[in-house]
Amino acid sequence: MTPLFQLSELTRSLFSLWTLFLCLIGIFSIVRSVAQKRLRFAVFALFTFCCSYFLWQVLFDIHLFGDTDAAVAVSRKIGGLPWIVLLPVLSAVTAAAIVNLAAVIRYGKRSITPDAVKLCLDQIPCGVCCFDDDGRVLFSNVCMNRLCVSATGNILQNGNLLYKAVGDSIMTLDGHRWRFVLRDLPLDGERLHELTASDVTAEYAKTEALQKDQEALSRLNRKLKKYNLGIDDTVRKQEILRAKVNIHDEMNRLMLSTVATEKEDAATMERIFTLWEQNALLLCMEAENPTDKKAVSDVEKLAEALKIRLVWKNDLPEGLTEKQRGLFFSTAREAIANAAKHADASRIEISFTETDSETVCAFKNDGKLPAGEICFAGGLYNLSLLAKKQGASLSGGVGEGFTLFLRFPKNG
Repeated sequence: MTPLFQLSELTRSLFSLWTLFLCLIGIFSIVRSVAQKRLRFAVFALFTFCCSYFLWQVLFDIHLFGDTDAAVAVSRKIGGLPWIVLLPVLSAVTAAAIVNLAAVIRYGKRSITPDAVKLCLDQIPCGVCCFDDDGRVLFSNVCMNRLCVSATGNILQNGNLLYKAVGDSIMTLDGHRWRFVLRDLPLDGERLHELTASDVTAEYAKTEALQKDQEALSRLNRKLKKYNLGIDDTVRKQEILRAKVNIHDEMNRLMLSTVATEKEDAATMERIFTLWEQNALLLCMEAENPTDKKAVSDVEKLAEALKIRLVWKNDLPEGLTEKQRGLFFSTAREAIANAAKHADASRIEISFTETDSETVCAFKNDGKLPAGEICFAGGLYNLSLLAKKQGASLSGGVGEGFTLFLRFPKNG
């Protein structure tokens, strides 16, 4: 059989190329195995690499020096072997290298490896960055690298600098709204920091639209409250008008009955005169604004029912209009109810003070003083809106006791 060193230059070059190709496969398998943290694959790949590199070196010596003393002894000895012996050795090394390479590739496709994790995190639409206390970046995906350049103007090299620039906030970067959140992660007894960035552009737009809808709804609610406050006044006016119409109809009926009744019928005439007297009283009460007397009586009955002594310091000013009187009595009822419910009061003083510019109605109780800032709610809040509509104002003051002030401007 022909020794190896007696083969033609072309044949030995083909064998050298074969061994070089096996070396490249071994290097690739070693790198992939180390990246996958598979020590067994790496050791086997190193073995196939050493075998192929040794054969390549022997062929290289034979190519340079042939069967001379300048060649290494091992190379001369192997070069003297028949070339057919080298063929199964290379075939075995090739098969081993290819099997190991296939195992490495298959493991990378079917198992969770650091490369697989990196590839997955690079494809997600949010940014992820992990760094230690010194700011050394342990991992970051493509999205976070891009956001770091947009936020700081530099590539991501220090996690602390990036967090200092963005913080736990919502920022606009690259035309999108990003929410940055930092959390601590314990790993192998050490503390790591994970900074994530989420694209909240759609949620932010929906939130702004919701806020606008809420503002529109608030405006509508305020209009409805004002409308409801005006309903009571409208109903009261309609009731007064209906009462006046009834009195007018009753007067017409009495006039006709008086004309048609015979004067000799004393009983009938007496009954008609009684009706005349009652209607006359109703007309007089209407002329004297009898609603004040009834309203005062209702207020005093409410105070009596709540066991509160009501003290009128002076009379109701005559300069108040019908609307202002109605607002005064509504405020008086609300002041009595609140004094009994919230202040445990036993006495309320109602006084009036007139100046050139305004008329002040004061409701002072001897109950507990309110704590903190005075803020109207419920009935008092509605009364304040109604007072504002009439040009008046409702306020509270704290002195020896709590006093509710209702102010009517005289120029109104």
